[in-house]
Amino acid sequence: MDPLRHLPDLLHSFNERPRQSQAFNYMKDGQWFHLSTEQVVNQVESLALYLKDQGLKKGERVGIYAKSSPYWSIIDFAVTLAGGITVPFFANLSGRHFVYEVEQSKPKWLFVGDREDWDHIKEHKEKFETTIGIEQGAYEHTDHNFYDWVEKGMNILKETPYQIEILKQAIHPDDVATIIYSSGSTGSPKGVELTHRNLVSIVNMDDFLLRGTDKYLSILPLAHIFAKQIHLIMTAWGVPIYFLNDLTKITEVATTLPITRMIVVPRILEKVYSKMLDSVKKSSLVKRLIGTWAFNLAYRKNDWIKRSLFPIADQLVYSKIRSAFGPHFHSILSGGAPLNPHLHRFYLSVGIPILQGWGLTEGSCIAVNRLHQNKVGTVGPPVPGVRFKISEDGEILAHSPTVMKGYYLNPEATRKTIDPEGWLHTGDYGYIDNDGHLVVQGRINEAFKTSQGEYVSPVPIEQRLSESPLIDMAMVIGEGHPFPAVLLFPDFPSVENWKAQKSQGYLSVHEFLDSEEVNEEIIRLIEEINKSLDHWQKIRAYRFILTPPTIDGMELTPTLKLRRKAILEKYASVVEEIYHCVGKRSFYLIQD
Repeated sequence: MDPLRHLPDLLHSFNERPRQSQAFNYMKDGQWFHLSTEQVVNQVESLALYLKDQGLKKGERVGIYAKSSPYWSIIDFAVTLAGGITVPFFANLSGRHFVYEVEQSKPKWLFVGDREDWDHIKEHKEKFETTIGIEQGAYEHTDHNFYDWVEKGMNILKETPYQIEILKQAIHPDDVATIIYSSGSTGSPKGVELTHRNLVSIVNMDDFLLRGTDKYLSILPLAHIFAKQIHLIMTAWGVPIYFLNDLTKITEVATTLPITRMIVVPRILEKVYSKMLDSVKKSSLVKRLIGTWAFNLAYRKNDWIKRSLFPIADQLVYSKIRSAFGPHFHSILSGGAPLNPHLHRFYLSVGIPILQGWGLTEGSCIAVNRLHQNKVGTVGPPVPGVRFKISEDGEILAHSPTVMKGYYLNPEATRKTIDPEGWLHTGDYGYIDNDGHLVVQGRINEAFKTSQGEYVSPVPIEQRLSESPLIDMAMVIGEGHPFPAVLLFPDFPSVENWKAQKSQGYLSVHEFLDSEEVNEEIIRLIEEINKSLDHWQKIRAYRFILTPPTIDGMELTPTLKLRRKAILEKYASVVEEIYHCVGKRSFYLIQD
């Protein structure tokens, strides 16, 4: 493949590959629908010409508020071919963040996916010159219809096909192609400006050992750089893509279609694992004993005991797990958040080819494990063309043609993130092991990622929790776990007052805090706070810690701030209990 300069080159590469009758595929109402290579390219070029006809100028922004689908990708390619900049919004974005991102980026037009998407944004429709619906449930309410615009563009394409080449010639590799907003974990979301060069460089740098027989299952939102970057790689190499938004159907699709590639966030692997574990626990005594033995064997490092017993475990248990994943997988790439090494080792042991990678919106894919050098506990060696190093304070720095142009309308933040030599300061800390693999240990600041790949900023939540008279201090946890939870340090004088007021002075502090009455009060408080949070920030569980944090005990700084790492280490067993022993009376789970 010749080096790509911009996204239109990538689309050309897609069109030059062996033509596919089922290039882009999507499921609707339980049935698969297909777009051929020719249909995809034709719709992209037609829509691009109509966007120009309607007055889209170079550098103007166009929003996409829709679930992932072939049409999401077609719109994205078309806007950039026309010289515009796409601004994708997560379809589950809170209204507050949506308004902020819209008011900063000021998209001229907005493409809306379906009725559910329309219902989320309809009160803000006045912020756009025009809204265009993709599915019937949306275009019944929007100003225009995606399919009408494509059809009108086809007429222009038939009359003046030479205009496509004019559009391509007007695009420079360093033109901004998209603005993807960060999750705003440490404040307001920041718009990451990615150029055409940024987006196509990963394709130029690595083919990821793609094969002519590959088929890719796309299950993550294309508004996420991880999903978008892999989508572009698959498109450039002509790999058929199957879009699936209903995650409950992953197993069904993977076992009925010859899917070979998929990307996931760790949370998906955690859910699958939990279901498998639950199935073992609910089985008959004999099956439960066999399943427990096989699972424990899988956790072991590759010693002689494991190698000698593997054939038995494989015949009885592991082969059944692999069949549930589908027989054709070449690799499953996990990213967007840390993958628990314990879980990673389990999947590899049973024969599921999980590879962990690492990157960020500002720099795309930085490192990734490979099948021939897949090292548990690391995110792999650098992607070809990427360099990384560790700063004196332990921060991971990356240098790559995929590093962003900057933060939109935020030059100060850009200067803090990209130094004069072009090194991206990732905000993660870690080290490079003896094999050249990168080990990511966590975030330098207090914000953390859940296993769903979303950032959570704990301080504002903790401040609100501490408003309760029962709570002296609170620490939100959840790094690498499926949901945020909170450790609560009680205000003991207030607790004693509550006991006296309720004539329950005979109860110990532990008994009182473990009572249904206190539980209801804390859950009411958390549910009230959760109303103002995005779904990935919502607190799902809490636990009272009955030993007050102190400076001497190293849980507090001299300015009475929490030493988070020290607290997590001290109460590691409590954290383990919260996430793995649901049902204990010593903590409570908050439902949606």
